[in-house]
Amino acid sequence: MMRPLPAAFLLLALLGLGWLSIHLLQPPAPVPATAPTTVFSAERAMVHVRQIAREPHAMGTPAHARVRQYLLQQMQALGLQPHVQDTFARNPVEDAGYVGHVYNLVGRLKGTGTSGKAILLMAHYDSQPNARGAGDDGAGVAAILETVRALRQGKPLQHDVLVLLTDGEEYGLYGAQAFLKHRWLQDVALVLNLEARGNAGPSMTFELSPRNGWIAQQYARAAPYPFINSLAYEIYSRMPNNTDFTVFKNAGFTGLNAAFISGFVHYHKATDAPENLSQGSLQQHGSNMLALVRQFGNAALAQTKAPDKVFFNAAGKWVVQYPVGLNLPLVGLVAVLLVATLLAGIKRRALTIGQSIGGFLVYLLLLAVVVGLFWPINAVVLKLLPYTHSFNGVYSADLFFSAYLLLAAGLFMLLSWVALRWLRLYALLMGAFILWFVLLLVVYITAPSATYLLLFPLLFALAGMLLVFLLRWHQEQGRRFGLVMLLWLVPAIVLVMPIVQVVFVAFALQLPMGTVALFVLLLGLLLPLVVLLDRSFSWRGVPLLPVVLLLLGLATTAFALYHEQPTAERPLHSHVSYYLNKDTGHAYWASAFTTTDDWNRQFFPHPVTGPLKEMYPQGVWPYLKNDAQVLDLPAPTAQVLQDSVAGPVRLLRLRLASPRGAAHLELVLQPKAPGALLEASIGGEHLVLSPIQTDAGPVYYMRLHGLPSSKQVTLELRLKPASPLTLHLYDQSIGLPQQLVKQPKQAHVIAEQGSTSNLTVVRKSYTY
Repeated sequence: MMRPLPAAFLLLALLGLGWLSIHLLQPPAPVPATAPTTVFSAERAMVHVRQIAREPHAMGTPAHARVRQYLLQQMQALGLQPHVQDTFARNPVEDAGYVGHVYNLVGRLKGTGTSGKAILLMAHYDSQPNARGAGDDGAGVAAILETVRALRQGKPLQHDVLVLLTDGEEYGLYGAQAFLKHRWLQDVALVLNLEARGNAGPSMTFELSPRNGWIAQQYARAAPYPFINSLAYEIYSRMPNNTDFTVFKNAGFTGLNAAFISGFVHYHKATDAPENLSQGSLQQHGSNMLALVRQFGNAALAQTKAPDKVFFNAAGKWVVQYPVGLNLPLVGLVAVLLVATLLAGIKRRALTIGQSIGGFLVYLLLLAVVVGLFWPINAVVLKLLPYTHSFNGVYSADLFFSAYLLLAAGLFMLLSWVALRWLRLYALLMGAFILWFVLLLVVYITAPSATYLLLFPLLFALAGMLLVFLLRWHQEQGRRFGLVMLLWLVPAIVLVMPIVQVVFVAFALQLPMGTVALFVLLLGLLLPLVVLLDRSFSWRGVPLLPVVLLLLGLATTAFALYHEQPTAERPLHSHVSYYLNKDTGHAYWASAFTTTDDWNRQFFPHPVTGPLKEMYPQGVWPYLKNDAQVLDLPAPTAQVLQDSVAGPVRLLRLRLASPRGAAHLELVLQPKAPGALLEASIGGEHLVLSPIQTDAGPVYYMRLHGLPSSKQVTLELRLKPASPLTLHLYDQSIGLPQQLVKQPKQAHVIAEQGSTSNLTVVRKSYTY
């Protein structure tokens, strides 16, 4: 029997291996500005980030125009001969009447070849309305500018490099959609997009275009800091999330999309500031981009699609890749090993078929219980968080990650100790193997490129256990048994632990059950070690280690909760907007959350809850509302340019304008007769007409994101003749009327993220 000390050393070795497997993928140290001019320097790129992210710069705002002018100057200095694509585009994803007016910045670095092929480098320069946008996506823009600077210092490439700094990504991928109308689109052979979903962590290539075999191979060959796996490719392809890259992927272009996702709590917030951006993440972003452009810039781009591959980081920078078709013989080999291990266990009298089936059911129940317990655990944690909306993330994500793993390990060890009082160890372990194999078959059928995550850990575990059975080492459970177990667990730790961490980074307390489920699956392969430790650290037959782990998990959770208390470095997110109805002469404060915080409660002395029907006839979402002081703000205007009838169609052209220089417009069209509205367009872009039923009949809701610099736009309507129509017109500016804010924001308060927070909205209705 293995003694306590070797068992503890084995545990420490596995913990160290898990820590190493996660940290090998962390970003490199930033390269200083004094580095050679042919390399990417995060310090040089930070000069751009600081200019871009001085303040929020959503489309349609003065700050947005300032950033645009700065970037044009930088592109001009880099010899890109930039121009502005000034146009309208419709949201390509939302099935609604959303249009954006964009100012895309487009430039070109000429290559030496004559193929006519070009590599498109893309990032968006607009920010969310209440975010400074250092990570999202100032880092991407800065990385492209610094990449172009380094390219110009080296040997010219064969292919042209196109630079596209898109506008309006945050509100609806408008800039990417607009570029599909650009004359240079036909030159694009490859698209490289940079994004961010936080402000730290490794730059992960999480999305590739379909038929990714060729580009995955090129990426693994060229990227100096590769972080890529086909599990992310499979998952993201099934998610509703979208970036600018989505537009090009759906249009059939080959390419890849990279982002760093740690620091999610700063995503789309005012704290997404240059001082909070990890320069290591920016360095990895840019180093990979520069290397890939040099690789693709001299590669043959006639055929950029090939059958999908399986690819993943096996250890640090080592990327393993192989054809998807190889999964079938590998899964077959695992099946053979599973049967052989089962038969060997039966022959050595370590288990029976019946016990193995029982082990499968018990382990499945154990997994379900541990994961299920985290629903109430997480619900309690969320309730204890001060002023936190769960979708925002948490500042102490690493602490919560450690706490939840400690709690999951403690619960698993305690429940497995109970289960093993009635069930033999190797029967339960075989049950874990069977569950892994069932899951492997499910993943193989539904997401073949992600099969590797279950395949290789199970393959090595079965091979190790088979060896143990054949050599009868399971009877002594000595050092040789421990050494073999360590070897079979290496692939599991190295492959699964980074994914456990990435899943928590991606979802945090929004959905920690996925992290817990993966971790408990991993612990299933560690069952012999779990039992060894239980027996080594017990008192009167009662295992002490699970109790210690549970206490440590609770203490770490409490510590993490304490660190969520609002401070200037960890501010709370407060939601409130001001709405003024010029028709009724009433104004309102409104919040999308029914619970106030210690700043926004000043606006809600006598609140009520209900939809904002005082402003929007189609309103259904419950808001916290309170009457507000009426300000004399200019209303948006609608001037008739043309009102004529030609046969069965009435043409109504209106010039919409915001005298107060707002960023966006909202429109609610309310025809008197149902079906009277035939068509609608803004700036030549046809709007989707989706009627919304209200008490007063159907209405049509539309948005224009990013008013042009003139703050005017033309709306064109086609209606049935003699059909009156009412236009409810709203203009939106970002920021509250400061003369009504009696208590200024304290240092520990920032505006909540999103397009409905921190707004001043004025409504005026017109009937034609």
